[in-house]
Amino acid sequence: MFATQNLAVLYIEQDPEIRKRGTQLMHENGLRVFESDNTSNGCDLFRMNEVDIVMIDLELPEKSGLNFIRCLRGKDILTPVIITTDHSDQETLLEAINLEITRYLIKPCKKHDLLDALQMAIKKAVNCHPLTFTKLNNEFSYDPVNKTINNPNGSVNQLSKKEYLLIELLLKNKHQIVPYDLIEMLVWEGSIMSMDALRTLVRGIRKKTYSTIIANYNGIGYKINLN
Repeated sequence: MFATQNLAVLYIEQDPEIRKRGTQLMHENGLRVFESDNTSNGCDLFRMNEVDIVMIDLELPEKSGLNFIRCLRGKDILTPVIITTDHSDQETLLEAINLEITRYLIKPCKKHDLLDALQMAIKKAVNCHPLTFTKLNNEFSYDPVNKTINNPNGSVNQLSKKEYLLIELLLKNKHQIVPYDLIEMLVWEGSIMSMDALRTLVRGIRKKTYSTIIANYNGIGYKINLN
């Protein structure tokens, strides 16, 4: 199961059996799914709900799948998009790639290919909203441009790559606990994370800020404390 933080997928697929199997797989892996068999209803679902990822069938009538992506990109350049298609028409796929899709899958989609595509989209969805200059408490602040901590005495602490990746992940999920497996995926970037290494990283951040900045929820994960 993915560490998805309850992310939502808009899934537009006209074949009911394919849609049923895809929806079930996403539910089994912790994703919420808004289903549609057409782009008209899909547009309504996107507008009325918080959608983190779009997965869409290109073989919809009158190229409406591609038209939906064009319309989406006119308003939203960040939401990850996975496309599914019955055949690899080069002209269509080239236009889709130019519309910043995350992955395209040839149907019938293999389970491991779909899971890989969803994992890539989840990573993008979690990181797609850039941070601004952030006050951590009444004394310390985080500068996301320079990746530094500004201290109350006027000094500046430079963060290592893993330190700022963890700080930014926690800030983007500041109202919830970030589980260990999501930290491993996004901070360790595919490498194996040991709990000792994670604890060492957290201690380093606490030394550069304040002792209560990151709270540990034993057996679950970490949450940032901005008080």
